Amino acid sequence: MSDRGLLKGRQAIEQWYADVFKSGWKPKDHIGHPDGTQPHVVGMMAWETGQWSETGQDKNGGPVPIKGYYGALDIREGDDWKIQMLTYNLTTAPAVAETK
Repeated sequence: MSDRGLLKGRQAIEQWYADVFKSGWKPKDHIGHPDGTQPHVVGMMAWETGQWSETGQDKNGGPVPIKGYYGALDIREGDDWKIQMLTYNLTTAPAVAETK
């Protein structure tokens, strides 16, 4: 799940990333902050929730900070952990009250 809707399957995910980079977004400093004692591992499954942030560039090259929250579910396959589900949102800065 993305801020633009549901993505299902490898092809849809690859296309989503291709579109993001074609749009000119150049993310840097991507950081995830898991909540508390995460991840939670139960057998061959793990999940975590947390906050994320990164900085991109606007059309003039200036910094554009964005942030939000995420949730992820991973499944163990052999020696690897594979993402089964990832959902996130974008949070916006609080509106600035107008003064008269």
